[in-house]
Amino acid sequence: MQGVHEWFLHRGLPLVLTRRVRSRALIDRSAPMVSGIGALIALTMTLAELTDGDPDYGYAIRLGVLTLALIAAPFALHLLHRSGTTRGEAGRRSAALLVMALFVFGLPFADSGFSGIAAAEIVGFAFVAVLAIWLTYIGIGSIVLWAFRFAWLQVGALGTLMSRALPLLMLTVVVFFTGELWQLAARMTRERLWQTIGFLALVAILFMVSTIRDEVKALREDRAGQTDPAKLLEGTPLATGSHAAARSPLSFAEQVNVVAVMVVAQGIQVILFTAGLFAFFVALGIVAVPDDVAVLWASEATCPVGEPPCAGTWFGIHVPIAQTIVHVSLFVAVLSGLYFTVSTSVDPIYRERFFDPLISDVAVSLAGRDAYLEMDRG
Repeated sequence: MQGVHEWFLHRGLPLVLTRRVRSRALIDRSAPMVSGIGALIALTMTLAELTDGDPDYGYAIRLGVLTLALIAAPFALHLLHRSGTTRGEAGRRSAALLVMALFVFGLPFADSGFSGIAAAEIVGFAFVAVLAIWLTYIGIGSIVLWAFRFAWLQVGALGTLMSRALPLLMLTVVVFFTGELWQLAARMTRERLWQTIGFLALVAILFMVSTIRDEVKALREDRAGQTDPAKLLEGTPLATGSHAAARSPLSFAEQVNVVAVMVVAQGIQVILFTAGLFAFFVALGIVAVPDDVAVLWASEATCPVGEPPCAGTWFGIHVPIAQTIVHVSLFVAVLSGLYFTVSTSVDPIYRERFFDPLISDVAVSLAGRDAYLEMDRG
């Protein structure tokens, strides 16, 4: 059954498996996620400190050492797992616990030192670690990895739609050169900007969920009998020969799992599209908008430090780009991403290149799920 379990995990359907299977070695399996989150946080803090006007090199060195340790941890865990020995598994469990300790206690120590470790920071990092363990239990890593692999294989569909989105790009370029938008961006705090982006992202996710849920429902009903489950499973660990397993209703968790893998796969395409537009508008702002014009459009908004245009930051890291350009580019790119999300549901070429292969791949996974449940009952 191990091969069957791996097959479902590889296809991003962990919630099809039983709770007992998903509960195995949770600390060991969640350690790479915790390590990755910690390494990203530590690296960002290191770069933010080094790009500051008066960096504290002792603080940066502490963070740098912790970053290297957290980056190396997943590779060490993988080597211990591949050893296949009892001693290797014991070492993997010990290393996983060490990673958890580095994340929960090491980051607050590197940030504040022995004298300034705040209990609130430790509680916050402990909460993140527990959340990572729970996400590992529900199989978030399996879902994201499958969605990323699929989105990467179908990246050509993104290029096709981006070429068809040129009229939208021309329209957003006109919006980009609107003085009122620059005035708003100059006075909008980064927190307010992220709140606005979060609201637009929520709208896009709700739209994708409603669309994809209808597609999954139609796929399960398959009233015309267009798909043969036995043929779909040929060459898989769940091949049933000429026998087709009976279809059974999806549980709520399984419905969430199926919709989630499809939403994440489409969401990755939207993020790539939005990131590309963001880079384009940043470059356009640098090339086409002189500093004095940016200050004029922004009505000479005051800067926290220095004279306008205000120096830009990205997650605390100082960047050589005006803050107003960063805000305007991000806002216009996210608005374009929302349009992209809606337009993909009706664009026939995008559906043919991306959505139909996605539905076909999920059909194989659902056929395997029916065969797995019948095997389990037997």
